[in-house]
Amino acid sequence: MPVSGDLRQLDSHFAFGENWKAFVETLSDESIAEAVRGLAKLFPADELRGRDFLDVGCGSGLSMLAALRLGAKSVTGIDIDPNSAEAARAVLTRHAAGQTWHVQVTSVFDFTPENGRTYDVVHSWGVLHHTGDMWPAVRKAAALVSPKGYLALALYRKTPLCGFWRVEKKFYTRSGAAAQAGIAALYRGVYKIALLATGRSPTAYIGAYKSARGMSWSHDVHDWLGGYPYESVTPQEVAAVLGELGFDEVRSFEKPAAIQGLFGSHCDEFVAVRRV
Repeated sequence: MPVSGDLRQLDSHFAFGENWKAFVETLSDESIAEAVRGLAKLFPADELRGRDFLDVGCGSGLSMLAALRLGAKSVTGIDIDPNSAEAARAVLTRHAAGQTWHVQVTSVFDFTPENGRTYDVVHSWGVLHHTGDMWPAVRKAAALVSPKGYLALALYRKTPLCGFWRVEKKFYTRSGAAAQAGIAALYRGVYKIALLATGRSPTAYIGAYKSARGMSWSHDVHDWLGGYPYESVTPQEVAAVLGELGFDEVRSFEKPAAIQGLFGSHCDEFVAVRRV
């Protein structure tokens, strides 16, 4: 496949949408419930009830569905990947009949709501660090938040090994299916050995695995290995930018990456309110 030099363009990106389409074919009630729990952690006490919710990089549409389950009045999802949009529409058609939702294929950089509208809640979980230009993407998402509205971001924690993972992800994204399968098998094997070395059962770990997005372990592994473009941040950098953009952080969920990022990083989560 031809690859452009512009990391903002879809042909430079990992095929997240294909992964989401494969995942939603196996979507279970438990995965939906886990997505609802993950979103309720960010927005407790009915904070979503009656609000308009925008999901930037909607992926499978699970966060949109979770927002509706938590009382959102309407949900809008945007994603640069047509396969992601297709997956989201399938999930919402099946599980949110009669509710108000809309999915649009567009980049965060190109999204211009009708009449310049803004949203009560703008949510982007694990997406903006994959846009190819993270900080402008954060600024664009922030500009879509109404006064006193919420901005929720999940961004990869910076680790000493982020440079290695950036190279690995670029290679994985541009490799064929056979090479990807080999890399994923190697990663899964080493990961299981590490679990055994710490006295944990790989079978029990995978069986009990829960993703904040409701995704399975095998789909998460593929997602991690191929998540290119790739950028990462420290919580301090996020706090500084949010303050500069006129937001006050109201809650965050942060932790250092395990083993200095040897097996990858994770997303720290931030929720902030826009000042008047």
